[in-house]
Amino acid sequence: MAYNNFMKKWAILILVGFVFTLCLGGYKIFVSLNHPLKYENIIKQNCNYYNLPPSLVASVINVESGYDQNATSNKNAIGLMQIKLSTANYLNEFYKTGITLTESELFAPQTNIKYGCMYLNYLFKKFKDTNTVLASYNAGETVVRSWLNNTNYSTDKITLQNIPFLETKNYIKKINNNLKFYKLYF
Repeated sequence: MAYNNFMKKWAILILVGFVFTLCLGGYKIFVSLNHPLKYENIIKQNCNYYNLPPSLVASVINVESGYDQNATSNKNAIGLMQIKLSTANYLNEFYKTGITLTESELFAPQTNIKYGCMYLNYLFKKFKDTNTVLASYNAGETVVRSWLNNTNYSTDKITLQNIPFLETKNYIKKINNNLKFYKLYF
């Protein structure tokens, strides 16, 4: 009788361990499907150079393109980080690189991530607050400046308490939700 109770307890313990392992494995699969990670070395290299958290850049890439290097938008943004060619060439002028890019060059992951990081670095120099930077990455620097100067949207001219564009509000929310997962990778 004691032996049967002992065996039942072990069977339950093994079953609980199996279910736990199955759930953990399912969670990892869910995370990897919804939060893919490619180009880690390129991300880390550019984040080190432009003083950015890799988890933020990985989150931006996932939200912008779902890690599709050939992604394009109806607003002429291209590649992993959805950079416009005009933005990349503006950054080249701003940072005095002497480079003029072509659209095909901007589709390359190394180049696209570099210019996406360069743009985030540029925006951090202008805005400081992460959510304000993300709003600017999505809606544009000029639009965000107008929001910061409007007391309906900002009380301190640094952070946005209210974002009038639903797309931008949702964009920031998606990036911040992604950050939770990408912080586990980096």
